[in-house]
Amino acid sequence: MYKIPNIKRTESEPQILKDKGKEWTDDFIAKRKVNPKYKHSWIKNRVNYHDKISQSLGKITDFHCSYCDEYPLDERAKIDNQIDHFKPISKTEFIHLAYEWTNLYLSCGGCNKSKLAQYSDLILRPDADNYIASDYFFFDPITGIIEINETKGKEYVERAITTIDVFNLNHPSIVKKRKKAIKNFLSEKSNSGTQLNINDYDYRNFIEQLL
Repeated sequence: MYKIPNIKRTESEPQILKDKGKEWTDDFIAKRKVNPKYKHSWIKNRVNYHDKISQSLGKITDFHCSYCDEYPLDERAKIDNQIDHFKPISKTEFIHLAYEWTNLYLSCGGCNKSKLAQYSDLILRPDADNYIASDYFFFDPITGIIEINETKGKEYVERAITTIDVFNLNHPSIVKKRKKAIKNFLSEKSNSGTQLNINDYDYRNFIEQLL
């Protein structure tokens, strides 16, 4: 069976964050103290660094959403190709992570909108060293639903439930998209004489069950 590699933050931090991250963070903190509603921005001196950062994050995930695995993300539409702050910088205790590389994740619009400023230590980090998706979830390719793996114990169940809830991973719209993606994959698989690369498809954990 094809095994999906875990997301690893192997892509090095973009040079612009190494060079400017602290300066941008200090400036952001100072402006937020003056105006608590001051918004984070990737535009600096009229240069938008959003695409540069999202490109680096995309190399970590094969340009899939870090959370639901949607693919491809439309680079032309910022509504879809978004950068999520895992620990939300709208909360004072996390404001210092505004430009911290390890706090940034490539996200689809749906996951980012569902998560917003929610945070809990129970939310699973997709690039954590000890994260194995099957320890927490079952991916049903028939229903398109992510189910809870209850065999690993209470802590695993709590973290799985929290993660599904925060990202709304079983919303009817995404379940419908999964079923369509699975159907498309099976159709292409039956018509192809070669092995398909599931990294070219979305919702890989579901497709993996079919191989």
